[in-house]
Amino acid sequence: MLDSLKHVMREDPWNPQKRLPWLAIKEQWEEVWDMSKPILLEKSPPNVARAFAIEKFFRPAYYIAMVRDPYAFCEGRRRRHPKNIELSAEFWVDCATYQLQNIKGLEKVIHFRYEDFTDRPVDIRNRILEFLPALQDLDVTQSFEARSIQGRGAKQIRNFNQEKIDRLTARDIKAVNSVLREHDHLMTYFGYEYLEPTVGQSLRYLRSTAAFNTQTIVDKGKRFLARRFNR
Repeated sequence: MLDSLKHVMREDPWNPQKRLPWLAIKEQWEEVWDMSKPILLEKSPPNVARAFAIEKFFRPAYYIAMVRDPYAFCEGRRRRHPKNIELSAEFWVDCATYQLQNIKGLEKVIHFRYEDFTDRPVDIRNRILEFLPALQDLDVTQSFEARSIQGRGAKQIRNFNQEKIDRLTARDIKAVNSVLREHDHLMTYFGYEYLEPTVGQSLRYLRSTAAFNTQTIVDKGKRFLARRFNR
């Protein structure tokens, strides 16, 4: 997102065939990084498709690769990109494919699932420290400002998958499955199971939608009163 690089890196960012001027990018990044630090971080999502190019120009390069449950992923992406949910499922397949290639091909890489990290953060922290001992100050117990399905606010690490999956209809589940079943090797490799489009899923969707709409009305009311009495 650097002003000097937006025109290069934000145009068609998910195209793995796009050739980027990595030496120029490296020069710009090193101007804004604190080069006295033992670890320099870059976490732009599209770089999951550029990992091997980065490995070539940034040495030594260490990668932390993570994937997330495809159904929760699809709900979140569809909320930000409101088109048919099959496109979100296809995008999950693309990202999971990149990550599988990265895991198998990069020189220095550790990988885990979002669910493993959020359910057992201390265990994953220990794995990360074995991989990158310089991250000794990594604290997985603190609260931090984040945006989630519950809105923006201070939160501790927790698994939001179920809240997201509950906002999918049985039709959504069926549509996502139509894509995922064409790529069963990814589901198997990352240890995910298929959901079934049941009546129970439809009921959970109705309850979740009602609760979300109610909370939205309450939040709008609070913001209105805050503006009115803070004038």
